[in-house]
This record gives sequence, structure tokens and C-alpha cells, in this order.
Amino acid sequence: MTDRPSGLMRHLWWVYLVVASVAAVAYVIAPLTPATRWVYVLVNCTAPLACWYGLVRNAPQKRAGWQVIVAGLALSGIGDVIFASYTARGLEPPFPSVADALYLLGHLSIAAGTAMLAVRAGRTAFIDSAVILAPLASIAWILVVQPTVTVGGSPLAQFVAVSAPAGTLFVVFCALALALGVELRTPGVRALLIGLIAWFVSDALYTHQGLSGTYVEGGAIDLGWMAMPVLIATAGLHPSMVATTPRRSMLVMLTVQRALTLFAASLILPTLHLFWNPEFDLALIVGSSVSMALVAVRLIAPIHELAQRAGHDALTGLVNRSLLMDRLALALSSLPADGRTRVGLLFCDLDHFKTVNDSLGHDAGDQLLVAIAERLRTSVRPGDVVCRLGGDEFVVLMPAVTDDEAETVADRMAQNLGRPLHLADGSEFFASLSVGLRTTGDEAADPDELLQDADTAMYQAKATGRGRMVRFDLESRAEAARRLRRDADFRRALGHPGELFCVYQPVFRVDDGSLSSVEALARWQHPADGVLPPAAFVPVAEATGTVAQLFAVVLEQSLHEQRTWYNRTGRWIPVAVNLSPRQLDSTTAETVLAILGRAGTPATALTLELTETGQATPETVEAALGPLRRAGVQLAVDDFGTGYSSMARVADHGWDIVKIDHTFVNGIAADPARRALANAMIGMAHALGMESVAEGVDNEADLAALRELGCEFAQGYLLAHPVDATGILELLPVAVP
Repeated sequence: MTDRPSGLMRHLWWVYLVVASVAAVAYVIAPLTPATRWVYVLVNCTAPLACWYGLVRNAPQKRAGWQVIVAGLALSGIGDVIFASYTARGLEPPFPSVADALYLLGHLSIAAGTAMLAVRAGRTAFIDSAVILAPLASIAWILVVQPTVTVGGSPLAQFVAVSAPAGTLFVVFCALALALGVELRTPGVRALLIGLIAWFVSDALYTHQGLSGTYVEGGAIDLGWMAMPVLIATAGLHPSMVATTPRRSMLVMLTVQRALTLFAASLILPTLHLFWNPEFDLALIVGSSVSMALVAVRLIAPIHELAQRAGHDALTGLVNRSLLMDRLALALSSLPADGRTRVGLLFCDLDHFKTVNDSLGHDAGDQLLVAIAERLRTSVRPGDVVCRLGGDEFVVLMPAVTDDEAETVADRMAQNLGRPLHLADGSEFFASLSVGLRTTGDEAADPDELLQDADTAMYQAKATGRGRMVRFDLESRAEAARRLRRDADFRRALGHPGELFCVYQPVFRVDDGSLSSVEALARWQHPADGVLPPAAFVPVAEATGTVAQLFAVVLEQSLHEQRTWYNRTGRWIPVAVNLSPRQLDSTTAETVLAILGRAGTPATALTLELTETGQATPETVEAALGPLRRAGVQLAVDDFGTGYSSMARVADHGWDIVKIDHTFVNGIAADPARRALANAMIGMAHALGMESVAEGVDNEADLAALRELGCEFAQGYLLAHPVDATGILELLPVAVP
């Protein structure tokens, strides 16, 4: 029962519209009598009350405009009461009368209220409204204003006669701008606009018929006058009236439908002029000119915005790749014949940008990119072009530059970016760029190749330590071509079983020389270059994102061979597989555990070796390897001592094995300093509950020294070279059935 009143109130606008419309039609159909004249007044006077009720009930945030409209409806209603007091008694009201003054004030109030609602519609909505109404204004001038001036009369009478349709036209102008501002989406706005158009047409026809003496009370003009307050009140009662305030938009949009409407409106008067030649046709000419001029003005902003979007990055406002290549081609064609200057490209990549995105989110990353773009703008010379290619890559085009000037610009960029940038969480970020420089004095140079050359030099800068600039040379291009070929060959090898295979480096106990475990080492049987070591293809795999596939191949093969050894000997020989830091992510543990499950290998028989550099970010290592450690997989710090990890960081991760790099092992028997370092590493491992493995043991004296220091395991050419799976079997006793 409680829902019925609310449902009725929700549709009160419909009830009001039907009742008021029936009354208005009855007024027009019924014979005009002193009594029926008050039906007209009653319909018009209920409108401000209904509109006020809708305003109170719907409670829009922007209500001032509606309040002024209600006041205008009330003034117009009072004018109707005064006017009807004359006509109901058979008297002719004076002109102008008090009622006319109230009508004029009502016009102004409704116009002001509509303008207040439409003020946020934006400049384009008002221009569009002017284009659409220009034909209507010109026709109204010819049919209403011009005859009024010609007939004559007192200035006050002429002013009142013209002000009613002119004021109504202004109201329609504001209402149309409001409607266009909200794209005519709400029923309330549509009702408001239709009511005001009906009002304007009635005012214009009344003035025209009044001049010719043909106006008859109780006809269609009165119906239009009643439609105005009824539809405005309906708009006020409708719940959508809360959405009659347009939202400001940063986009200057021109839809196809809107564009066709504007072009059609601008052609109305010229087309009409072909068939109608009024005595005073200046209004048609002026209206046509104004309408077309407004269409031209309206097109300026969308065309400019389209050009801006086509040639500029939406986030930073810098030019994009398309415009950069155009400017680069222009700069090449403008090179001087004497070779005094060159064209330069600085290809810049932001170091460690992914860390910001991963830790603070993409919004903070976007803010950082905008700040960096602004600093790059202030670092270049006038006339230089700063481009954002995408992501964290920027390019600076320097037309007419010398080599020294190009390096100066690069240095200035580094200095400006060296100042701290403040991130969203309040922390500071010290940006650094890896920069590749490419200059040329050849006007026939290919723009795409120049950009690729600068990109190649940038990657060399990253490979040599980041935060620096590398100048491109021809050897860089050749090296880049070799990398591309090697990458293509490697991707093909991943899909050809047998090209990638494993050999195994035995690891022995130092105390008794027995085989303890093996380390799986990848090899590539290249069709043209023969057997390649990991150094020839692992860096390429890391750079191109295929290292995870390589790891899966090596892990699958080594666990398969491990199962063969177990079947032959009855013993699980632990296998160590190298894990690249580039592949550490949330899927690492899932991949390893899945392969272990397929092979039927116990987790304790697998060791993953991660270089010390790779375990430099504790959170990443824990997220990727924590589930494996809990499953029983052993974790080893490979090449310990060559990276930048502290002993405390190693302790925090809870590693199982420390592998001491060969640079600390070779010569420890003869070098007290090396012996002391090795002793410290072995002691640290024991103190933390880890085992130690010495890598690269090449002579008996070093092995003896390791034995004295308490190192448990060793590997190296002194003990055994890497061998295939069969070679490992030869080192193992065969199980007795």
C-alpha cells in the first residue's frame, strides 16, 4: 500500500499534462463565452503552482533558474487574469496595458531563468542554437517586425508589439542551447523546448494577425499560448528536471547528426530566397550570412581539436610519432648544402618507470609522465620537437643542430630530470634517462631508419648501465641486425625440439669427492653457427621476453633426464636449473609446480638458482618464489659476491645454498685476500644455516683450501666438465635389482 502514493506522485507530471491538455483543447473547441474565457486563465495560472511543486519535490541542485521561470509563469498568469477581466465584461483592453507589462516581465523572467539553466551548456551549444534559429529570426523579422514598423503607431506600442515575439525568440534560443547542451536526452528538456517554441510561434502569429486585424480570440494562437505554461510545468514536474543543467565538457564534439543539422539550417534561407522574394529581403540576406558565418566559427574548434588529436599525445600534449616523422622528413629536406648543421634525434627511455606503475598505480605513472614531458620541453632549444612515442619513450628532434649542441641538449635534459619529482604519495622520484643519439647530414636519409638507429643506441645505453647517453655508429646498426636475426632464430628454435638441449655440470662433495648434484646448462644447436653457449642467446631471450619459454624447456628436459637417472640408480640426483630474474612474476611458482607434477619429481630434488643481482628486490622474489620454497624446492644464490646484495638481504630471503662465484675461488690458495673473502662467505652461509658451493674450481691447491675452509661442495673443470645425461649415469653406481 505504501508504494501506491509514491508511484502516483512519480507520474504526477503525466496526470497534469493530460488534465491540462484536455482543458486547453476544450477551451478551443467550446463556444467562447465569458465563462469559458476563465478556463484559459485557469490553465495558465495552475502552471506556476505545478512547476513550483515539482521544484520542491524533485529538489534539483541548480534550482535558481527554475525559480525565476516559476516567477515568470506567475507574472504571465497574473497578466492573463487582468486581460480576462476586460474581455469577460466585453471590454477592449487598452494597448499597451498593465497586462502587457506583466507579459513582458514574464517574458524577461522566463528568458532569464532559461538562460541560467543553459549557462553551462558551453559556447558551442549557443552557437549551434544561433545557427538553427537564424532562419526563424529572419522570417520573424519579415513577417512581424517589418510590418509593425511600417504600420506605425506610438513608439511604446511598437516596442510592446515587437518585444513579445523578440523576447520569446530569445527564450527559445536559450532553451535550444540548453537542449543541445544535454543532447535532448531528458524528457523535461524536450517538454520545456517544445513549450517555448509554441509560445514563440503564438506570439509571432498574434503580432502578425493583430496588425492585419485577423486575430480571433479562442483559436489556435490561444492554444499555443496555453501549451507554453502547460509544457513548462510538465517539465518542472518530471523527475528528469534535475538533469536539465548541462555538464561542462573539455571536448569540443561535433557529431555527424549535429553537423548535418547545422548545414541544413544554414541552407534554409538561401533556399527560401530562391522561391520567395519579399519586398524587404535584407533580413534573408543578413540571416543567411550570419548563419553561414556561425557554421564556419563552429567548425574551427572541432577541426583544431581533430588536428591536435591526430598529431599529439593525449596525455602529455607532446607531438606523436606521426607528426614527428613528418617534422623529421621536413628537417631532412631543409639541411644546408654546406653541411654546417645536421639533424639530430635523441631517443629517450625513462629508467625504472615500471617500478612507479607497479608500486603506486597507473595514475601516479601518468602524473610522472606529464611532469617529465614538461621538463623535456624546458630542456630543448626553440624549434626542437619533443615527442612521446608511447609508454615511457620520448624522442627529441633537433633540426639544424651541431654534434656539440646535441650533446648539450642531452646534458641539459639529464640535469633537469635530476631534480626530484614529487609523486602522488608524497615521495620523491629521481628520474634518469637512457638516451640514444643519432645525427645525420644526409638529406636523403630514411626517417624510419634514423629513428631505429637512435632506438638502437638507446638500448646500448641501457645495456651499459642506464642513465647515460650513447651515440649511434654503424657497428651499432650491425649489432642490432644481428640481435634481430638471433631473436628470430631463437624463436624458431623454441618450436623445433632438439635444437635446445641440456648438458650437466656435476657438483661434488669436497670432503669425499662423491657426486652430490648437477647443474643443468642450456645449449643451442644452431643450424649455421653450431653449438652455442648460454651467453650467446640468454641475453637475447631476456631482452625479447622469451626467457620464460627457455626456462620451461630446460626444466622439462632436465627433470625428464633426472627421472631416467632415478630409474637406473634408484636415487634422486638433485638438479639445479638457472632462473632468470627477468621472468620472476606471479606465474613462476605455478609453472614450476606444474612441470614438477608432470615429471613426478619430488620438489626437494629441484634447486632453482637465481643470480645475486636478480634477487635484489625482496618483494618480487618472495611473491614469485615463496610458494616454491614452502613446497620444498631448494633456492640458491648464484654468483654470490658479484652483485649488490648485502648479507642481511640474503638472510632475509632464507636461501638454502650460496654459490660462491669463481672470481673469489680462483687463486685462494695463493692469495690471502681472496682466501679471507671466501672464508667470510662460507662462514656467513654456515651461520645462516645454508650450504656453500664453490664455482670454477680449476686446481688442486684451491680445492684443498676450500676443504680447509669448510666449503661443502664444489664444481669446476678440475672435477668434471659439463656432460650429457649419459655422462652423468657413468658417474653413478647402477642400482642392484
